[in-house]
This record gives sequence, structure tokens and C-alpha cells, in this order.
Amino acid sequence: MSISDAVVIEQGEILCSLGQLQETVSDIFENQSAIIPGPCFGVPVSYAPFKNHAWRGLATAARALRNAIDAADLDKNETVFIFCAAKGDLTPLEDSFTLKNNPIDFSPLLFSQASHVKTVLGIADCRSIVVSNACASGAIGVQIAREMLMDGTCKNAVLFGFDGVSRFVATGFNSLSALSKTSAKPFDALRDGLTLGDGACVAVLSYREPFEDDIVVMGAASSNDANHRTGPSRTGEGLYRAAASALHDAMMAPHAIGAVKCHGTATSYNDAMEAKAIASLFGKEIPPCFSIKGAIGHTSGAGSLLEIMVAAECLRRRKVPPTCGFETLGVDEQLPIYAAAQTLDRQSMLCLSAGFGGINAAVVLAEHAL
Repeated sequence: MSISDAVVIEQGEILCSLGQLQETVSDIFENQSAIIPGPCFGVPVSYAPFKNHAWRGLATAARALRNAIDAADLDKNETVFIFCAAKGDLTPLEDSFTLKNNPIDFSPLLFSQASHVKTVLGIADCRSIVVSNACASGAIGVQIAREMLMDGTCKNAVLFGFDGVSRFVATGFNSLSALSKTSAKPFDALRDGLTLGDGACVAVLSYREPFEDDIVVMGAASSNDANHRTGPSRTGEGLYRAAASALHDAMMAPHAIGAVKCHGTATSYNDAMEAKAIASLFGKEIPPCFSIKGAIGHTSGAGSLLEIMVAAECLRRRKVPPTCGFETLGVDEQLPIYAAAQTLDRQSMLCLSAGFGGINAAVVLAEHAL
């Protein structure tokens, strides 16, 4: 390895309410939303189910994604598998309470879910790591992969994320009065809560000398503000520290960032907190910001990995997508949020994520240029 080596996103694919990666990103740029009216598991709220009902379960989603990676080229002794989820697939467990003699292929324990996915992907003998840091799980999985690749612990990292909307999740979020009856409107003055969505994704990262136009994970970091079990910090200090640390890891100044992929849940407190963190980081020179949760919903722990894959594709297309559902700015800070696509002036993005328990994560992506 040379001093010019970097962590490169080699392969990746997503499954969500708008479809797979290419069609999802194209639809997001067209300001399309896949959010549909409820009820969702009996709760009178909107939600964003998988576009293809066959992706609904963990096993079938893994089968749909297995051809997105070249498993035969991965040395089992030099590859780590990182499973990223908040709850993963709870459907078999929930169904077992209502359907007699309903067989369960795997237990609801996340390590069991991870083992099942490894087998489906054809990398059963690889070392496994499970990351379950609420809605920041995928981003923290990228952070762990970057650290392991750079210190030589492995040569390849396969990351897989899955979180499906379930009765447990829908009723739980509803008990917190966190769900929108209509649709998520990130950062909008009329936002009234988040929309749950199904999501699955896979990505392969490696450490090598990048080629022109490769998408590189320049830096990553996480923090915990220890504010509340479910409520975010009102000041945004924890997310600010994660973002600043990620930029330090990337050896980049804030002004080098071309856009910010926000967590943007469309809940009152989260958007307000995130706006404060972004303003603290960038001052008066805030780059274009966007959230995709008004288009595909909040895909929980898998979402931060899925959204990083979307951000990487936006870098390739050299555009900043609109924020679906946004009309009028509803936070105190003057975030540049748009209802139409914008030109990406600098080929880099800061991807922000947050989750229950005060967890915060940030990942810096950049398109490599010779």
C-alpha cells in the first residue's frame, strides 16, 4: 500500500420504496416521493414500503442484493462483514405470534440475522461485526470499516444494512408522537413528524490507490451527546463534534465541502438540532443541504448506509438533489435547502446521521480526481 491509498466504495446497491439505486436517485432528482397514506400496522400514519413487495423480508432482500457484489473475489480471511441495523427484520418474530406453525429461518437476534445474510451473499466464512447504534448504525459501520481497512485488519469490508417497518417500530414511534399522518417534510415550517420506510443496502469497501472518479470515504467520526434516550440535544453540540471530527479525519476544512446530506427526519427537535450543528460548523458559508426522507421515508439503522450510497451517486452525477416535501424554511438558521436540484460546485459531501440514545455520526465522501 502506498501513502496515496484510500478507502474506496467499490460496489453497492440499495432497495427502498423508490426502487434500486439508479432509479431511486433519478426519482429523487425529479422530486418524486414513494410515501403512501396509512394506516401502517393499524397506526393512522403515512409510510414508505419497499417498491417490490418481494424485498419485504431480510432473506429475500439479501437474495435481491447478492448479485450486486462479487463474492467469489473476496478472500474470506481478508474480508470483514459488517451488519448494520437498528432492529433488522422483526416480521418473522411478529408473525410467529399470530400464525400457527410458522417457521422462523433465523432468530430476531441481530447476530443471527447477520449470519443468515452472510450465507445468502456467499461469504459465510468471513468474520462478522454487528453494528446496532440506532439510526446511525450504517454510518458507524462505515467508520468501523474505514478504520479496519486503514490499519490493515482487512483488505475488504462488506457492509449490509436492513430495517423494515414493523408493528413494533410503527407503534413505538407513534407512542412518541413522532410520526406524520401525511408525509415527512424535512426542515419545513409545516413539518409534523417523520415517515417510516423500508430499506436494505449492500456495499463493498476496499483500501487501495483510487482511480479517477472513484468515490472515496475521506473521513468518518461519531459522538454521543448523552442527552436523552430518544430526544436529541437541543444545542446540536454532539452532531457538531462528530462532523468536525470527520472533517479532521479527512484533513479537510469546512469550506471544501460541496453539500451536506442531512439526517433531516422532519421532526421538530431533530431538524432544529441539526440546523444548529450545521451552522456552528460552517458559519455563514453553508453549502447546499438536503434530506431524502421526504422521498423514501426514514429507513432507520440501514438508512445511514443507504443514504451514503445515494450521496455517492449524487457526487457521480455532480448535482445536489432537492428536498422532497420542503417549501418554507422552518428552522432558525438559514440553511440552504431547496425544492429543486442544484449544481454541486465541489466534489465532496458531508453525510450526517443521528439516533436514539444521543448517537451522532458523520462521513465525508469525495470524488477522486487525478
